[in-house]
Amino acid sequence: MIYNNIFNKVKKVGNISLVFSFLTLSLTACGDFLEEYSQDTAYVRSFTDLDELLLGSGYIPTGTPTNIAETEGLYVGQQPYYYPYIHLMGDEVDYNIVATAEANITNGNPAEVFFGYYTWQQLVGISSDGTEQRAEDSDWKRIYKHINICNMVIATIDDMEAKASEELEKQRVKGEAYFLRGAYYFTLANLYGKPYNPQTASSDLAVPIKLTEFIEDELFQRNTVEEVYNQAIRDLKEAEQLLEGTTRKSFYRANATSAKLLLSRIYLYMQDWDNAIKYGQAVINAGDNRLENLNTMSAAYFLNPQLPEIIFSMGNGGLRNTLNSGGQAFSVTRDFFSIYNDPADLRTTYFIQMNTDYNYPEFVKGGARSDQSRASLSANFLLRTAEAYLNVAEAAAYKGDSQTALQALNTLRSNRISTSGYHDVSASNSELINFIRDERARELCLEGHRWFDLRRYAVNTVQPYVKTIRHNYTTMSYEYSYVTWSYQWVATQSRFYEFKTDESANTLPIPKEVIDFNIGMRNNERTDRQPVEIVNY
Repeated sequence: MIYNNIFNKVKKVGNISLVFSFLTLSLTACGDFLEEYSQDTAYVRSFTDLDELLLGSGYIPTGTPTNIAETEGLYVGQQPYYYPYIHLMGDEVDYNIVATAEANITNGNPAEVFFGYYTWQQLVGISSDGTEQRAEDSDWKRIYKHINICNMVIATIDDMEAKASEELEKQRVKGEAYFLRGAYYFTLANLYGKPYNPQTASSDLAVPIKLTEFIEDELFQRNTVEEVYNQAIRDLKEAEQLLEGTTRKSFYRANATSAKLLLSRIYLYMQDWDNAIKYGQAVINAGDNRLENLNTMSAAYFLNPQLPEIIFSMGNGGLRNTLNSGGQAFSVTRDFFSIYNDPADLRTTYFIQMNTDYNYPEFVKGGARSDQSRASLSANFLLRTAEAYLNVAEAAAYKGDSQTALQALNTLRSNRISTSGYHDVSASNSELINFIRDERARELCLEGHRWFDLRRYAVNTVQPYVKTIRHNYTTMSYEYSYVTWSYQWVATQSRFYEFKTDESANTLPIPKEVIDFNIGMRNNERTDRQPVEIVNY
């Protein structure tokens, strides 16, 4: 169901106090604001209370479990991953038998937990043997819950009194709520709606839009992709205006630059090249978040809290641990690693490098596995200045403006390629477009972009691109080896599945629980996908 039963009708109490009896019953992880009233009704008396509520329940929380398969029984302080399966549906990673055999897969195997996503099944919650159906609506419920918090803040903050010296702070809170709501609708549209095709967006279905903070006794139906995108744009433009000139405490809170960069991405997805360039260039011209130069970087790893090009982050990181050790089943594919084809590219030191002990590509962008600070930057919702350069380059290349595209592209590359081996790229037309797409994959690897990029490339009107992706699901047995004189994991069977990025399976089905509740809601059709090859060991 859309998260529709969270809000009671709200009545104003005087001019400054609102009573929300649902808060202590319905919300968790709301921060000190709710803990203070945990034994009684929760009161919102000022815009600062709304600020606390937004921080605690409007933003995606951070607190990384050991691996993305740990979806239940989390320890104190840990928070669930949001839509981690987007890393498993594209071409960046695949099941790695070697990596799995060297470790222990008893503590949550993401290949099994997300089998239906990983192999593009109609029932994404289905287990590998077809005997178990896991819940499919966790992200749907969580994101709509955040949206409802934003709706409440937007609907009520203007009634809150503030001193003259506090007006900018009040404006900031409202702007953050608009930013988050726009970001969430854009995310939902790309999970559950078809990729934006200018010819069909007005009829393709996405997700329901709900902008009210109270219960509406109705069954919700899906709005179109065009409607949801337009709603996200309206919210982000409102956020941009409200946040301009305000001050934030850290990159865990949205600012005007955050809104500009997300607008640039949305317009790029919509194939509105002029606006994608306009907002991407606005981020670059702001000059607040310079590119990190890998030639002079002193940090031990790239995605660190001091990285100057961080604009905004929310949610969990930790993919470094999930992909490379502890029996977490996945590693970067050799095919994806092959796009780092410039020997002078320093990202093969700081982003992905070859594990010489076991001979497979290893993701190192987020730091050492034992370093818990890896959780500080999101693996799914991270805004960096580098994206602005890539958005400008790609949009300009589609327009045929090679000069603008190359200027943005080469500025980024000059900060990623060793000084001794650097040379400007000089290309045009289709060659330039292909290079920029590869550059986007190299730069934004495993930050939550690739799955969405592959979807939109398939409907691109200038130069469509369709790729066939092959995934393997391998079962393992814990057996004693008389070679190593120890127990180890041994592969018993591999099942291979294939998917073309222009198939209907590039869009997730609406969660089964939502379809069951909202009678008449149309679903996204997929097939029950069978393996194209089976190998027994």
